[in-house]
Amino acid sequence: MKRVIALVLILGLACPALYAAPGPDQKHVDKIKKKVSTCVEKGSRVSLETYDDRKLQGTISEAGEDNFVLTNEGRSTTLGYAEIKKIKSPMDRRTKGAIVTAIVLGGLLGLVFGAAATDN
Repeated sequence: MKRVIALVLILGLACPALYAAPGPDQKHVDKIKKKVSTCVEKGSRVSLETYDDRKLQGTISEAGEDNFVLTNEGRSTTLGYAEIKKIKSPMDRRTKGAIVTAIVLGGLLGLVFGAAATDN
């Protein structure tokens, strides 16, 4: 019995890779790289979540091959693409304005055509 317990303890301590959480696949890393490069070009703010449950936000100031620099209020943090679980960038004001305008105009045109159809 002692040998079984010793064997379990040795294997548990010597093989942490057996029960470690798998990292992100290459497809996810490529998706994060693409989103980061888009945010660098636009200069937009981002909010992101890492695999170790840190939530960060700021502006991406530099993007390299394996990592990027996130800057917020003068402080910079270098993060690897493989560390990022989620990354979001809010929609810019012009796009939001265009969407709201299109919705309002669509509603008004619907009301006008509906009133014209019932008027006859």
